[in-house]
Amino acid sequence: MEPTVDTACDCVIVGAGPAGAYLGYLLARAGIDVIIIDKQRFPRDKVCGGGVSRKAIDLLEFGIDEAVQCRIRGAVLTYGNQGAIIKDVEPAIGCTVLRSEFDQLLVGKAVAASARFLPETAFIDARDDGRSLVVATTRGELRCRRLFGADGANSVVRDRMFGKHLVRYVPSLEALVHLDPQTLDGFGERAVFDFAAMTNGYGWIFPKRDHVNVGVYSPVGGKALRRQLDGFMACYRSLERPLRVGYRGAVIPLRNLHDQYQRGRVMLLGDAAGLAEAIFGEGIYFALKSATLAARAVVERGIDGAGDRYAQLVTGELRPELAAARRMAALIYRFPRLAFRHLVLNERVNDDFAGLISGAIGYRRCLIKTLVGLPAWLRPRSMPQTSLRL
Repeated sequence: MEPTVDTACDCVIVGAGPAGAYLGYLLARAGIDVIIIDKQRFPRDKVCGGGVSRKAIDLLEFGIDEAVQCRIRGAVLTYGNQGAIIKDVEPAIGCTVLRSEFDQLLVGKAVAASARFLPETAFIDARDDGRSLVVATTRGELRCRRLFGADGANSVVRDRMFGKHLVRYVPSLEALVHLDPQTLDGFGERAVFDFAAMTNGYGWIFPKRDHVNVGVYSPVGGKALRRQLDGFMACYRSLERPLRVGYRGAVIPLRNLHDQYQRGRVMLLGDAAGLAEAIFGEGIYFALKSATLAARAVVERGIDGAGDRYAQLVTGELRPELAAARRMAALIYRFPRLAFRHLVLNERVNDDFAGLISGAIGYRRCLIKTLVGLPAWLRPRSMPQTSLRL
């Protein structure tokens, strides 16, 4: 049924990515009448490395086996593919997914919990008439008591309701590299992290069922990303003869510049709120976590009183972790070769590196341990590297 001016609900969520879809599930399961809208037809493709950490999986109240492309049971840490440190971890540190399948799974769970989903319905604007919010969409109007902006890095809700320039972004570029099965099998169940792939940043290779996702990112931004990505891929003989390659770019929202996550009846989640971390550029965990905090705020304070509580939770639980991640990223990527030699190649440090991905250690704790141990770690001592060349 298409929405009309008389279509009302408790909450409207704009965006059906991880933050919006999971929030829809949590609210619907709590007995709240919720409508999720998204401008795209689902399932839809989404530019994303597709790495889902164990800590993100652990946040969910249901399994995601049907969307898993590859279990990630280890990491290859390297500098220009010139020798490597291999960190194998059990249980798996995470998995890779296709966002089309992962997001569709989350939307399906929300709908099964009684949320209503309206695809191909774009947010236009919203106004408060004193009794509720009237949300204008491309298919009519919706009336609600609470609006959640979960519409990604280029959030229209954020721009309309909070103004522009609230969030700082950096670009990233990825390539979907399709390989023959034998070459693809060579990556096994390990993700590659290469600290020479991009100036003041890193590159990744994430295995999927029929391709690898290869990308570059820097927390300080960067230029000539296509040239840097091509140079990164040229270091790997396993990527020399792809069946086909497709390039896709995106922006990663690294910081909410004014620490503003709610205004009036409107709350921002996930990428729309600037909640991606700076070391890996990872946003799925923080999107899901912001959804759990928003749902918690609604349960604790009610729909009308949830805004201030949500801001408190984000400020207390997420902001310190994201700030620590920014400091860690500055330490690692300012002098990447030095950091690789003295930090990444240090066994204690790269144990924590793997722990950040899996969730075994938080960013604040990792930063403190790194700074306290820095004088000792800067001595010319490191783990032996393997001759693994991918």
